[in-house]
Amino acid sequence: MTEKEEVGRRERKKLMLRDALISAAYELFAEKGFDETRVEDITEKVDVSTRTFFRYFACKEDVVLDYQSAEHDDFMAALNRRPPEEPALSALHHAAVEVVRCCENGSYGFDADRFMTLQELLRSHPLVRAKNLQNGVERRDSIVKLLAQRMGTDSSEDIRPNVLAWVLDYAHIAAHDLWKMKKSSPVPYSDVLDEIFTVIEQGLNFPAHAPA
Repeated sequence: MTEKEEVGRRERKKLMLRDALISAAYELFAEKGFDETRVEDITEKVDVSTRTFFRYFACKEDVVLDYQSAEHDDFMAALNRRPPEEPALSALHHAAVEVVRCCENGSYGFDADRFMTLQELLRSHPLVRAKNLQNGVERRDSIVKLLAQRMGTDSSEDIRPNVLAWVLDYAHIAAHDLWKMKKSSPVPYSDVLDEIFTVIEQGLNFPAHAPA
């Protein structure tokens, strides 16, 4: 085996171990809950030391948020692929739904159940939510920059690209809450997100109901 092949083999083993730690963590989060799952529980399930865990992740919250870098890159790529003549909000809509459907169908090692466990932790667990907000500043800035380029404007003078980036956040928050309300007749999260974006695109200045 050449030196290059040996390096490649070591890197594959590292990725496999990282994926195994993430899978074990999500299984335990679903079984025991996030707070009740210890790092030691995760490492015991994979049969490695806690020191090995901390080579890959600084804390449990980082396991939950591990997917975000790849998911964000895919979202930016999906947004870049939208037709240049498509309005900015429509492009945001279709790119967001495309990436969520990929997550539900197995991207980043996710399935629909794991994806919804993630969404629940992002929205409801204080530590995960705080870490997500902290990590989100840079991601939002890159979305604003891309939207401004698409619109041919300067986001330091034009608030619209920033408003659209916040609309993306709002749509995900609303989709999670409405998806939970629909649990009695389950539908994919991506369908709820699609519906919310459709309503936003049609306009939110709904007419008042005039009394008879």
